[in-house]
Amino acid sequence: MATARERAGFTQLQLAERLGLSRSAITRVELGQRHLDALELAGLADALGRSVEWFLTEPPGTIASHRSGLTVDQDVQRLEDELERTSRDVELLTEINALSVPRSMDQPGVTTINEAESRATDARSELGRVDGPLIDIQAAVERLGLLAFSFDLGPGVIDGGYVRLGEMGVALVNGTADAGRRRFNLAHELGHHLLADEYTADFGLGTAQDDREALINAFAIHFLMPRMSVRRRWTELSEEWEDIRTRLIVLAAEYRVSWSAVISHAVTLELISHSERRLLEVRRPTSGDYYETGIRFEEELRPISLAPAYSQAAIRAFRRGVISADRTIELLRRTVTRDDLPRPYEMPVEALAPEFEDLGQP
Repeated sequence: MATARERAGFTQLQLAERLGLSRSAITRVELGQRHLDALELAGLADALGRSVEWFLTEPPGTIASHRSGLTVDQDVQRLEDELERTSRDVELLTEINALSVPRSMDQPGVTTINEAESRATDARSELGRVDGPLIDIQAAVERLGLLAFSFDLGPGVIDGGYVRLGEMGVALVNGTADAGRRRFNLAHELGHHLLADEYTADFGLGTAQDDREALINAFAIHFLMPRMSVRRRWTELSEEWEDIRTRLIVLAAEYRVSWSAVISHAVTLELISHSERRLLEVRRPTSGDYYETGIRFEEELRPISLAPAYSQAAIRAFRRGVISADRTIELLRRTVTRDDLPRPYEMPVEALAPEFEDLGQP
C-alpha cells in the first residue's frame, strides 16, 4: 500500500481524505497493524489506479528482485508498472492453462559482435525466414517464446522493457515511437530474451555505449536486416536506382526500419562510407520520398497491440467460464466491450478441465 501510494504521489493525509479514513488508520495499515475490509480495499485500488489483485498477490519474482523501488523517475515507474501488470496477467492466463507459448531457444551468451550476428541468424533459421524482410515481427517473436505488447508509454525516453517468466518472456515496446523504431526495439528485447537476460528497462536504444547493449543492438539489426540478404538487395537496387539515398529509402521501407537504423547498418555492411552517412543523417526521407519509390511503409505494433496468443487465451478462458466478462475486458486493456465478447460455452467448467490440461502442455 505504501509503495502504491507513494508512486501515485499521495501523502498519507491525502489518501486518508480520499478514502474517508483517518491518517492514523492509513499509517496503521502500512505498518501492518490494521486490516482493510473489502469495500476499503476496492476504494484503495480505485484511488491509486491499481487492481485489487495487485494488493493481494506477489509480483513475478524477477520483477520483485529487479524493481527500482520508490524511484522518482516517472519514466522508470511507468515502465515498471506496465511490465508488472502485464506479467501478472500473463501468469494468470498461464496458471489457468489458457496460455501456452513455445519454449525459447537455448542460447549461450555472446561476447562479440560476430557472435551476436550469428545468434540473429540462428533465430531467423528457427523461424524458417533466413532471407528478406521479417513481416509481422510480433507474431514471429512469439514463435521464439516471447510475448510482445505495444503500449503508449508517453513521449519520454522509454524504449521498452523485458522480463523472463519461466520459459517464456514478456516484452513491452513504447508505441509512441515511430513504426521503424518500434520494430527495432522489439528485436532488441528479443535479443535480451534469447540471450538469457532476466529483466531489462531500456532507454535510448541504438545509442547505448554499454558493451552489453551494443551486442544486443547488433543482434537486433542483423535479425531485422540479415547481412547477405541486404547485400543482395543492394546490388539489385543499384541497377534500378543510381541515387544512394533512394536505395536506402527502399531498404528502410522494405525492411520496415527507421532511417537512422538503415544508414547505420549500411555503414556496417560497407555499402556506404562514414562521410556519406553524415550527409544522409540530415536528409531524412519525407512521405513523398517513400511515395516516389512506390513502396508503402506498413506500420506494426501500433498501440494498443497485444500478443496474439495472449489475446486468444483471454477469450478462450472467458468462453469456457474461467474468467468474467469484466476481467476479460481488463486483460484485453479495454480494446473490446461486452458487446464484442463471444457467447460463453454452455457447459459446466468441470467438463472443460481436460481441454485446459492439454493447453498447459509444452
